[in-house]
Amino acid sequence: MNYRQQHDQVSCEIDGRTYNGNYWVAGMILVVSTAKGGTSTQLGGRAPKALAESLLRTLARDGKA
Repeated sequence: MNYRQQHDQVSCEIDGRTYNGNYWVAGMILVVSTAKGGTSTQLGGRAPKALAESLLRTLARDGKA
């Protein structure tokens, strides 16, 4: 049995630089990961991709993307 979550790619651009990561939903939790770090939050009825982009921007600003 395969328990691996489906991962989707997400990217954002800040000051002309593109940052990439992956995101997936585990229950009602959205997880975003990059090569340098990751974060998670509750979906709360928000669109997963838009929320993933927002979290990726935060990771990039914190030097974790």
